[in-house]
Amino acid sequence: MGSTSRRRDGGPATLSRAWRRVPLLLLTAALVVSTGTVVASITASAPPPSTTEQARLDALAGLEGLAAAFEKHDDGDSPTAALLRSQADLLTLTTSWPSGSPAAAETTEVPSAAGPDAPPAPQQPGAEDLAELAGSLLADARETDPGLARLLASIGASLYAQAQTLPGGTAVAPPWEDPEIPLEPTGCPAEAPTEDESGPATPASPTTAEAIAVVVLSQERLAYAYETVLPHLAGADRAAAAARLAAHTDSAEHWRSLAVAECLDLPLPEPAYPLGDEFASDPLPALEDAEAAALAPLADLVALSDGTVREHAVAGFAEAATELAASAGEVLPAPGLDDELRAAPTTAP
Repeated sequence: MGSTSRRRDGGPATLSRAWRRVPLLLLTAALVVSTGTVVASITASAPPPSTTEQARLDALAGLEGLAAAFEKHDDGDSPTAALLRSQADLLTLTTSWPSGSPAAAETTEVPSAAGPDAPPAPQQPGAEDLAELAGSLLADARETDPGLARLLASIGASLYAQAQTLPGGTAVAPPWEDPEIPLEPTGCPAEAPTEDESGPATPASPTTAEAIAVVVLSQERLAYAYETVLPHLAGADRAAAAARLAAHTDSAEHWRSLAVAECLDLPLPEPAYPLGDEFASDPLPALEDAEAAALAPLADLVALSDGTVREHAVAGFAEAATELAASAGEVLPAPGLDDELRAAPTTAP
């Protein structure tokens, strides 16, 4: 009886059990504190944007800021502002956390890159402002992930083409540099085998060599088309076609030389290429359509390359898109991607 009474009154047995609980309580408290700290650090703020995401935000802010400046300067009736707005729409994408789960509620809005340190929009925007933004986008296209790279290159080329249509635009220098072909290598690594002990290799995504091969094919086909229709043209049309024939011949040689320097194997040129009947009946529109179609392989090469090859791809794409806009008299929001973007449901690639 005495022993039972002592336990009910908090005697030695009760104290012993209480002390055994102390380490468990301390461990639980430590877990709660550390877990709370981790949760707070996750929900407090989103991670910093990647280089590619920051390039997208910078491009979006630049397009929207310049569009607002053109609208204000032209009292709301500005074809250039409309072009810039349509290009900004192509850059509006949904963001997510690196894990793939949606961002927290307070971070789901696309942040604006036009912070307090952003340069103010010009009071009287013009061709130089468009060319400057074009140069920024083309520079970012050399460094970002493939999908955004080709879109930035396309929009940047369009901006410079639009600059050419504004007063003083033809005097604005292109915002890109034509990179030089690197010296040919003294030796190229042996080609990797296509099969191993497990059997034939599985199909892979397109390679840089394959992308360059498509560009070369399109340039050689265009040169052949101009050479074919040249005897049927006269006057200014003949002179313009002769210039384009020389340009596409040089372009094909340029890409073949770059492929050699990069140790990339390309197929040999074809002696002739099939052409549709429209090249004989109505050659000028057919040539213009072929010029437009040749932009897509250049855009793909921007995405499927890096380093030196991508630098050449960005410059070559921008030059070709600018020349096409000048000859066709129309500036598209995303040359080379327009058909693809029209087929897309709601978002840009």
